[in-house]
Amino acid sequence: MPAGPAGDSAVHEPHGLALGSGPIGEPVEAISVTASAVSVTASAVSVTASAVSVTPSAVSVTASAVSVGAPQPRIVIFDCETTGTDRLQDQVIELCIQRGLADDAPSQTWRIKPTAPIHPGAQAVHGISIGDLEACPPFAEVAAAIAAVFAETDVIVGYNIAFDIDMLQAEYTRIGKPLLDLSGKQIVDAFRLWQQCEPRSLQHAHQRFVGNGFAAAHSASADVAATGRVLSGMLRAFNLADQDWESIACKCDPQYASRAAWVGPSRHLRWEGDVVVLGFGKHSNAPVHQLAAGPDRSFLRWVVERDFPVHVGEVCRAALDLPGEEFLAWARRRYPQVAPSAAK
Repeated sequence: MPAGPAGDSAVHEPHGLALGSGPIGEPVEAISVTASAVSVTASAVSVTASAVSVTPSAVSVTASAVSVGAPQPRIVIFDCETTGTDRLQDQVIELCIQRGLADDAPSQTWRIKPTAPIHPGAQAVHGISIGDLEACPPFAEVAAAIAAVFAETDVIVGYNIAFDIDMLQAEYTRIGKPLLDLSGKQIVDAFRLWQQCEPRSLQHAHQRFVGNGFAAAHSASADVAATGRVLSGMLRAFNLADQDWESIACKCDPQYASRAAWVGPSRHLRWEGDVVVLGFGKHSNAPVHQLAAGPDRSFLRWVVERDFPVHVGEVCRAALDLPGEEFLAWARRRYPQVAPSAAK
């Protein structure tokens, strides 16, 4: 959604309802009414079917426009565009909220100037360049307004919403502000709802991509044979049959390209050049051997004592025990870097 003038947010308000003349003798002037302008209880007005004639085109009412009994929950749909997918390093550059489910519900968009570069892959998806954001405010200037929106809502809706929430919360951490308090909010993820309501079991996949069910489901031999048929059907259906396996693996896992730099099987630690750096926490991006030799080495002791993946504790313990160059030599032997793939 396009933003307003630089530094401003774009606001879109819904149209009111237009009512024409009345059927009982006297003409009635046209009235423009928004859902929030009038509150009517069942006991306040008595209307018989013969008293009023309303054509379908005269009034458009959505479920969210009428409140009967208990007040309706306040719903906000939101989505973020970002410089990339790394919560620790990438940043939010556009955020839109919509108050309600209807197409004409009011919405608001913020565009935000980041301090991180926009990854080419991300720009290819959302089409926002760093030049488009040159005159936009930094996140710190819009943080309070965004937080106010979430404070006043009851239901938060999104598509694969965990990513958007994580990226937004990281922005508050980055500027030293409290995280959004989402306790008591109902989180509705349309993507997860789809998964639950239309299951993605191997049986369902076989029916869709092969065209029938299969016998002996959940025996290992039947499942591996069915998986082969399903994948072949998927490659044909999604026009991937001519792709190499690395391209297919990358399609399966958006973090595939960054995994080559990981130290071990998670992104807690990664190689940057010839040194191992942290990928999490308040010392994110700090070289581990330098942290171990400095006044904040207690952070590594804390990691060792907590329930982090085994390889993370092992690397931090080695950094505490070995001098810097010895540690780096040990890390290269224990967790060698994967050579980058040739460009295709």
